Amino acid sequence: MLIFDESPYVNGARSLLSGTQDLNPEHPPLAKFFIAAAIKVAGDNAFGWRLAGTGFGALTLVAIFFWTYILLQDYALALIAASLTFFNNFLFVMARVAMLDVFYFAFVIWGVLAFTAAIVLEISLAQRRALFVASGLLFGLGTACKWNAVVTLGAVGLTAVILYVLNTRHLRDIGVTWLGFALIFLPPAAYFLAYWPLCYHFHRPFSVTELTEMNAFIWRYHVACLGNPALDIPWYRWLFRASPERALSYLMGNFVVVWGGLFALALCAWRFWRSFALAEGLVTILYAANLLQWVIIPQKRLVYYYYFPPAMFLGVAIVIVLSRAHSPRLFGIRLSVLLLLAAGVFFLYCYPRMSGLPSPYDCMFGCWS
Repeated sequence: MLIFDESPYVNGARSLLSGTQDLNPEHPPLAKFFIAAAIKVAGDNAFGWRLAGTGFGALTLVAIFFWTYILLQDYALALIAASLTFFNNFLFVMARVAMLDVFYFAFVIWGVLAFTAAIVLEISLAQRRALFVASGLLFGLGTACKWNAVVTLGAVGLTAVILYVLNTRHLRDIGVTWLGFALIFLPPAAYFLAYWPLCYHFHRPFSVTELTEMNAFIWRYHVACLGNPALDIPWYRWLFRASPERALSYLMGNFVVVWGGLFALALCAWRFWRSFALAEGLVTILYAANLLQWVIIPQKRLVYYYYFPPAMFLGVAIVIVLSRAHSPRLFGIRLSVLLLLAAGVFFLYCYPRMSGLPSPYDCMFGCWS
């Protein structure tokens, strides 16, 4: 059975397979190609609809691990960050539904990883430039899944400009031409090229006029879409939500990660302000950009799962703070171990409902009132 927002995207994927009509023109096509490919391989059933999203969820977790390692140069801390991200509930739920966010964010976080590797690792100039090119392509592909990827691209571009002006992190060595090519030219090129299979499949011209018309429709649709008053919730109420989204696999952020992460994020922001620390600055900027975009985006529909992208940075923020505190302990036990245990217990409590276990197992650890 299709749940929550799966219907338009699965039907859009089905239309790609049938070649009759694009049934979901209100979003770019790339994520729906992945859903369609999984349906082709695994069948038009619940497993086939969601198979591709699960793969992209796994890729997201891998990227979080490597990104944290590059920032902190510590495998144990990187593993803790990946574990907190997994226990956060958001990734578990969003990787098990046929919706677009897990696809676009997977490309985005790998783009962030490539950008960070280019400015942090001790590698050759050619490798730095190659990583910037990869980053631009990944952001373009993320945008071809969902437009919100542009926000993280903008945050990364702004970071690159600041570092270039300050003449730090090898940005001057990479050169303004390469930076412009990677972060300005390549993303829209990759985005529009993702439309070529769609145009070919539906016998539409791959032209500037056609692409403009399709993207203008996306804009008009989202500006006019009224949403569902029963499900919509203002962005600032996402942060401390304490009740699950029952219609979407009982989605609710893990209190240990999302609330503890906000405290850690505040400490990161303070340290970034005081010393311009790179790790703290990146996690603060990326979280803020992905959350505060909803202040300016002219879209009336705001649902809780839109908090998924910013929430993915909170586990990393916790680990960054722990790394600066030199293994703090509580009752003789490392605080990182206690946080992992608490997050794991909360995840297990939510697991039966998130995974849709049948009665009586859905309430094996207690039920939501």
